[in-house]
Amino acid sequence: MDEVGRQVGLTARHAVNGLASIPAALSDGLTAPINAGLDKVMGNGNGFRFQKAGESLNKVMTAAGLPAPETATERVVGDAATALTGVGGTMAAGNALASMGGPLSKAVGAMLTASPGTQAVSAVTGAGAAGATREAGGGAGAQMAAALIGGAAPSVLPFARDASIRGVMRGGEQGRQRVEDTIKTFEGAAGTTPTVGQATGSHAIQAAETGLSNVIGSSGIMVRRGEIQSRAMDESVRKLSATLAPSASGAEAGEAITSGVNAFRDSMKNTQQRLYSQLDKHIPADTAVSVNKTQEALQSLNEGIAGAPSISRFFQNSKISSIERALLADLDAASLASIPAGMASTGISAAKGQLPYQAVQKLRSMVGREIADNSLVADVPRSKWRALYSALSDDMGGAAQQAGPQAEQAWGRANRFTKLGMERIDQLETIVNRDTPEKIFKAATTGVAEGGTTIRRVMKSLPLENRQEVTAAVLQRLGRAKNGMQNDVADVFSSETFLTNLAAMSPEAKGALFSSSGFPGLRYKIDQMARMASDRRDGAKVFANPSGTARQTGMLGWIGGLATALGTGNAAMLTGALAAPVVANAVAKKLTSPEFVRGLAERTEMNPALAPSLVNAATPRGFSAEAHAAYAEDKKKQEQERAPRLGFSSNR
Repeated sequence: MDEVGRQVGLTARHAVNGLASIPAALSDGLTAPINAGLDKVMGNGNGFRFQKAGESLNKVMTAAGLPAPETATERVVGDAATALTGVGGTMAAGNALASMGGPLSKAVGAMLTASPGTQAVSAVTGAGAAGATREAGGGAGAQMAAALIGGAAPSVLPFARDASIRGVMRGGEQGRQRVEDTIKTFEGAAGTTPTVGQATGSHAIQAAETGLSNVIGSSGIMVRRGEIQSRAMDESVRKLSATLAPSASGAEAGEAITSGVNAFRDSMKNTQQRLYSQLDKHIPADTAVSVNKTQEALQSLNEGIAGAPSISRFFQNSKISSIERALLADLDAASLASIPAGMASTGISAAKGQLPYQAVQKLRSMVGREIADNSLVADVPRSKWRALYSALSDDMGGAAQQAGPQAEQAWGRANRFTKLGMERIDQLETIVNRDTPEKIFKAATTGVAEGGTTIRRVMKSLPLENRQEVTAAVLQRLGRAKNGMQNDVADVFSSETFLTNLAAMSPEAKGALFSSSGFPGLRYKIDQMARMASDRRDGAKVFANPSGTARQTGMLGWIGGLATALGTGNAAMLTGALAAPVVANAVAKKLTSPEFVRGLAERTEMNPALAPSLVNAATPRGFSAEAHAAYAEDKKKQEQERAPRLGFSSNR
């Protein structure tokens, strides 16, 4: 019980010393210059001097009956306990400064309260190092150096360790940035992480990873990491495709293209009618319009062959000939109708070659419908209808020019829109004129490597939901493994195939498929997947052995080595054979650890606890070296004084 009481008393002494260390240091800072001045004036040791606050406090506690440390172990442990308690005072002072509100006080307060755990460890190591140095006979300078080194060690040693590992693995800031970018790529593309070799791009580490994939104990770990990455990428592609169009397929995409082209055709007709209705407002329906261009076109379409009238009949279209004759009859009737009633005998000339504007407009619309509805077995080829449509358009343009600038402007807008729309429809019909939806989809996505002209035209003409169907179907096919690697349901994903197919696409085709789908950031997501696939390819190509023979050879070699060690009783060889899989397993786990890879992307920074730890280490706490020496001397004298009395008593 006496020893328990002594330890409680020592603990109380250390706690008081620790809590009072900062005020005591401030007090000593004020009294030290005064004592130095008194020494110069009165001479050393003469007259009054201020005692150090820590020593005065310890004398008070001794007088109060608190025990003092007696052995070297107690003194060193006491130094550490006092310093540890002093960290609480440092924290309290830091919090008080931070609460003052000023920028300087906040900054100092934050520094003093940084990383409390490390500060506590540093307090113990710093004070312990200083105490051990003192007990070994070191002077004040040596004790201060030991305190600073011991206090800094918990911050400096981890910094040096992390800096060394990161420096070897990834290099400097450029390497750190590469690791960070690669991690972002893998996480953004598939929500997974790279291996160290993939992240750093180091050929040496990639070679080590390739070797580990062929060694017992680590091959399973490396293979599983590759499978995890592949599955994550496959799942990411599937999610993208399902988000764009849940039931996307080649057939669905083909039907979507057909539906979209039909919708484009209907939309074009509606816009065309609206634009021409603006022209109608500027030209009265009964305005006489010259149809000379139309007559010339009809005559040219059925022009005979001079000297071969019989053969000419086989190249003339009967329906076009009938239209030409009917037009001439209508022109004659319109010419006679242009003479006012009762004025024919006066010799007034009839207007020839003219029809009412309304008639020309309707005729042109009917020809346009013939073009839209034309099929391969139609009795009039589309080329002839187009020539007639163009001639009617020219005649209407002449009427608009005569009607004034507003009519001419309205005509120009309508005509340009119609011309471009018909050109687009012609281009699209070469795609949609297929007998199955799958063939339509294949036709639309043909030529994506050469420039993507076809797919750009298709995507530009489709509504948003149809564009997404096409994009989703293309996505599903990008990573589909080759036939030799497929399973029974043909759903095996290959990042290598994904990269190959994507690399074969032209930038224009990629833009048409992935930038016009209406899905935010889809193009960037696809680019991330491509970079991830590229990093996976690069990470596996150093000493790669796709056939798997290296793995088999490595396994056989290890088994042979183990058998030899067992057969010969060679302990060193046996230890090496048994340790190899364990070491390989540990290294493989580290190289594939997401936490370790992310750690390589971090900057190596010194623990913020270093500064307050150094302050704590330099702050005097509890007994000074002189006080410990004086106490030890007093203790020795007391023992010497007691020794004779004990001896005399014994003799008696």
